[in-house]
Amino acid sequence: MKSILLTFVFFLALSVHVTCQEKWTCYTDKSELLMDNQITLGVFDYIDGSLWIVTDRGINTFKDGKWKTISKKTDLIRNQIGSYLVDSQNRIWVGSGSPDMFFDGYAFRGLYEGGVVIYDGKEWKPRKTTDMGIKAAVVHKMFEQSNGDIWLGVSRSKPTERTSLIPKGALLRLSKKTGEWTVYKQEDMPCTDCQYVRGFYEDENGRLFFYARYGIYYFENDSFHLVKKTEEFSHKWPVHFRFEDSNKNLWLAAPPTHIYNYDGQKRRSFNRKNGLSIKNGKHYVFVETTDNKISLTD
Repeated sequence: MKSILLTFVFFLALSVHVTCQEKWTCYTDKSELLMDNQITLGVFDYIDGSLWIVTDRGINTFKDGKWKTISKKTDLIRNQIGSYLVDSQNRIWVGSGSPDMFFDGYAFRGLYEGGVVIYDGKEWKPRKTTDMGIKAAVVHKMFEQSNGDIWLGVSRSKPTERTSLIPKGALLRLSKKTGEWTVYKQEDMPCTDCQYVRGFYEDENGRLFFYARYGIYYFENDSFHLVKKTEEFSHKWPVHFRFEDSNKNLWLAAPPTHIYNYDGQKRRSFNRKNGLSIKNGKHYVFVETTDNKISLTD
């Protein structure tokens, strides 16, 4: 009985000690962070031991207990940030530009040309999209292929343009072999509404897939190929969210009623006929459970 009591006291003391150590520290703009109305695009650890938090208006870095802000006071963030990428050479790419005022509601912002700023661990090096072969309003997506090629999804819609409900877009590819940029416009795409890319995915065969607003296609042998509709797979709804599970299966959410799945060989669509029930018409996030089941919150 005495040993049981001592064991209980030991674990109680241990739990109190652990509980006391589990204390959250809250950082705000008073801690030299950017204002809390920023949209966080992502968080990652860099090779120098710093933590990076990328927002649409600037970047926060945390190292050795101190915060540093990279904001519009530098050449980096004169534009709004639309995307970022850490490549295989540990370079940080930040894509920026003027937001689309019609679609994003930034009617009173300054208007600047889109481009990227690349951090090599020492300094930032800016490049405009005109230096890559096309004038674009903003760089909104970035991806590095397994062969080292860098792909950029850009918006060609002017910030004041309201002539179309579908934003115009283009693709830029930086070849690792040649170091040259290639521009792919509407006439190079396999479908009418494929130019505005929302996401990238590379399968185990090295084929790079593009998920556009109204179309899915892939790049193979230096040309684009459209993914055709079948009885089991239909992509008539625009894709807004993507998720890659632990088995490298791709899941796509197309509000308000469709989920798409691709396992590297077979494609499937799920809707209300498969028991999919979305109350408010929106998909927010995919979650994979410990037993490899996929959950979707709405």
